[in-house]
Amino acid sequence: MGKTSTVVAPSSSHPQHASRSSKTLPCSICFTESRYEGGFADISLFRCPSCQHCFTDLASLQVPEEYSAEYFDETHKNWNKHPDLGLFERVYRIIAARRPNASVLDVGCGKGNLLRYLRERDPKLRLTGIDISPSYSSDGVEFVQGDFLTRRFDSKFDAIVSLQVIEHVTDPHVFAKRMVELIAKDGLVISNTINEQSLLYDVARLARRLGSSQAYERLYSRHHLNHFNRSSLPRLMEVSGLKTIAHFQHRGPIAAMDIPAPNKLLEAAFRAGVWGTFVLGDHTGRSIYQTLVCQRWV
Repeated sequence: MGKTSTVVAPSSSHPQHASRSSKTLPCSICFTESRYEGGFADISLFRCPSCQHCFTDLASLQVPEEYSAEYFDETHKNWNKHPDLGLFERVYRIIAARRPNASVLDVGCGKGNLLRYLRERDPKLRLTGIDISPSYSSDGVEFVQGDFLTRRFDSKFDAIVSLQVIEHVTDPHVFAKRMVELIAKDGLVISNTINEQSLLYDVARLARRLGSSQAYERLYSRHHLNHFNRSSLPRLMEVSGLKTIAHFQHRGPIAAMDIPAPNKLLEAAFRAGVWGTFVLGDHTGRSIYQTLVCQRWV
């Protein structure tokens, strides 16, 4: 699932700047009263004092992020050219161990890289992908264009996978409950997203305080509406009727990172810095990504 962004330049006369610091909003995960933490341009970020979840005030966005077919080919071309095969294999092994010959739904499937990988690993899997961007069905894989929240399916699924999707949705509770509705009894829900408590986020926040805000604005841009941590993600799933059976942190391929830079030399330097942060994050237990494996218990 993807979006393209239009950045509104920050302005001291922005109508929300005077009032948003005193505004409170319910946390998008646990509904605790949360206060403004910071932001840039028209993006106002709030943090929950209870679960530490960080989220964007949707009302602050003058120009909401919009999905488009160009998202996968332009905005995040590296993400699709260099899929996370290590994560794909881990997803396959989890499904194979617990739900052999499963029917699998990939929510926000994009170009279908995961589904094609699963097809090669086990042709007996029944594979479906849904995304609002167009794609095409292939041998053993059915692609559906539409909104996951409203699209009707003829049957439930043994496993539902969402990779780098839930941070984009406006209402995480509605999204999680929809997965519960579509999962079979004892079925698996595998959700992968960012980890806002990772070392990379800390480095980005520090760099901003030192005068360089590029990484910060990249991580907190308008297409990421919810910045999950290791507490807020399982909390959301558990209140939705899912029990956690595995929760692991990891990094993705450095080649998959889309790093804007004015020239190749700077891009290589930035990429090396991100790689170093990834490695250190792994060693300190604060990796950039997290994947939660849940099972329906109701």
